[in-house]
Amino acid sequence: MFDAVRRFFISANFYKSLTFILAALIPVLVCHYCFSETEIGLAIALGVFYNAPTNSPGSVKHRTIGMCFSIILTTLATFIMGYAALNLLVLIPVLGVLTFMISYISVYGFRASLVSLSGLLAIVISFAHSYIHLSIIDYTILVFLGGVWYLIVSSLANYWNPKMYIEELLSDTMQLTGEFLATRAKLLVEKENRETLNTTLFKLQAELTHKHEMLRDILITKRQKSGLSNRIRRKLLLFIELVDMLEFAVGNPVNYKKIDAIFKNKQAYLLPFVELIDEMSLHLFYIAKVIIRDKKVAVNQNIDGQLEAIRKSIELYKKQEGLTEGRDGFYMLVNLFEYQIAQTKKINALERVLNVLTSNNSIIKETKGNIRFLTPQDYEWNTLSVNFSLKSPIFRHSIRLSLAMMLGFLFGHLFAVQNPYWILLTLVVIMRPSYGLTKERMSHRIMGTFIGAVIGLLIVYFVQNTIVFAGLAAVSLILALALVQLNYRTFAVFITLYIIFTYALYSPDILNVIQFRVIDTIVGGGLALLSMLFLFPSWEFMTFKKSILATLEHNIHYLQKIEEAYSSKQIIDEDYKLSRKQSFLAVENLNAAFQRMTQEPRSRRKHFSEIYDIVVLTNTFLSSLASLGTFVRKHELHQHSEKFSILVENIVDNLENAMQVIRGEQVIYLHKENEIIDAKNSFEKRFKELTHKYDQISSNSDADASEIFEISLDMRQTQVILEQTSYLFDLTENLIQKILIYQENFK
Repeated sequence: MFDAVRRFFISANFYKSLTFILAALIPVLVCHYCFSETEIGLAIALGVFYNAPTNSPGSVKHRTIGMCFSIILTTLATFIMGYAALNLLVLIPVLGVLTFMISYISVYGFRASLVSLSGLLAIVISFAHSYIHLSIIDYTILVFLGGVWYLIVSSLANYWNPKMYIEELLSDTMQLTGEFLATRAKLLVEKENRETLNTTLFKLQAELTHKHEMLRDILITKRQKSGLSNRIRRKLLLFIELVDMLEFAVGNPVNYKKIDAIFKNKQAYLLPFVELIDEMSLHLFYIAKVIIRDKKVAVNQNIDGQLEAIRKSIELYKKQEGLTEGRDGFYMLVNLFEYQIAQTKKINALERVLNVLTSNNSIIKETKGNIRFLTPQDYEWNTLSVNFSLKSPIFRHSIRLSLAMMLGFLFGHLFAVQNPYWILLTLVVIMRPSYGLTKERMSHRIMGTFIGAVIGLLIVYFVQNTIVFAGLAAVSLILALALVQLNYRTFAVFITLYIIFTYALYSPDILNVIQFRVIDTIVGGGLALLSMLFLFPSWEFMTFKKSILATLEHNIHYLQKIEEAYSSKQIIDEDYKLSRKQSFLAVENLNAAFQRMTQEPRSRRKHFSEIYDIVVLTNTFLSSLASLGTFVRKHELHQHSEKFSILVENIVDNLENAMQVIRGEQVIYLHKENEIIDAKNSFEKRFKELTHKYDQISSNSDADASEIFEISLDMRQTQVILEQTSYLFDLTENLIQKILIYQENFK
């Protein structure tokens, strides 16, 4: 608990909150005490408030450009709404059109959505212009100056402490990686919870891939700008190891059904693996704390002992079960052991990077190709026209939000609500393109508002001191802004307290303020939820085909790169890693879409079971694909390259067939069954020959140990290639069947 509190107060979110308070408070204090013009300071502070959302982690270039666009947009919104408010008949359509246009900017991605939020805040708060007795022109100019002032202050703050965001992202990624490994450990032994654990694994993998993208953007861009300093080199090395840990995990799938069958009454052989994985997970949690504290890492002394325990367990299994009868179980344990060794090496690498600041510039080569690993955002005008359709979730959300804003304003106007813009503000911060997130934010907002209202009422009732109210208001605002990304419910508590204490400074009727605050929040939340249900609703099943197609397309490209590596051994490493990264991102988007679906009403989860089966098969396919790719690149495999290519071609054909089914096109089965059987038989024949040879040589007491090892290695390689390619082909066959069922039901 203490460590969590400590981490919060040294976090980037708290630092950004303090930056905002400083930027907003200085103009208010200067204008009040030096010029007796408090209203001018408040207008500038509002300019700071509008543009605060765009001060988000990322490269300096992207952050600066985003904030500049935000300043222009909030200035225009303030100007237009200021004049539109003079006539009610003009105001309502302008409110709807302007809300739609600004919300629609979100089609350009995450940073654009932050710019959109700034513009929407400017629209809403413009209704409070009557409280500031300035002309519309003067008010607009001051809002613009406030935005520019905040850009300067936030840029200086980020320049003063540039490493904070990176270290926090690395720490969060380390924590998530530990949770990911711990979940995989549970999957080994908890049979009854595997469906729930798999869903958790999908969510963690999606979050990790998102964190990797953010780190990749910041680190590679910073490296290009400032060169490869020791600090940036160390962060890059940590990032590379964390990416490898995830891809090693995904690339080493476990056949749980086979494990259950082989180790049904022998789970004791699996427990040492679970203990090792749990130890690695706990050590990653520990490293995540150390990064924030900027201290050296204590080397974990338990991991080596646990590896030795696993080695002894495998030897005991071999001795008790025999290599002939227990061959499948033995090889399964050996493969799992080798994977764990690779992961422990990554743990050791993390420790070395944190404890020894390397100065070897050759560790990370300076290549222009690194920019290819950044996911570019398309800012072409064509993006607007392509998404200008009811098929686009962002288009639907923009229409939905604009209609909800007009309805919310009319409600506040007709029923003479004290502060109608609170309803609109609730709509802006709650409504999201997905139903699940909107519902979650609504419940958190209402609950947080109630809690804050009760606490605030008690404090105001028992404490009658304006100095205390001013101090509590400042503390509440700082904490609210720091928590807005971390815990929305707690944010709602503190922002409600801030409003109550601010009003308590000059309004004796604080109970009335609290009453309207709660009512407006409930109205806004209810209107948001009803809008999601009935105004151009967008459910995940409506757009799921797009995610599946993208996943299949990138998996085909990834598999073809693996085949190139197997056949020619001349593949460019950068091309292979780029195709791998794109496949991981595509599956992450698929997992995220499925996760959103689980949050929707049951009546709207159409084709849920079919979609779940497709998601599981797709994740399993990527895991096996990554495993095959890792194996091929790490071993010299020249046997049966022609037969391997035949199997790959047929797997690709099946993936293309699946894409044809999704598109509703006629399916043409390109592969010939006899080709596949012949290719499999070739590998099986080779494996049997090697097994027979191994049994003959190992029974000879004078046999050469190195020869036995070479044959054993060749056996394993042949078995892995046969099993992985056969498994991939079977997965694609199952995938086609599941997609056919999904497509038939979808009609």
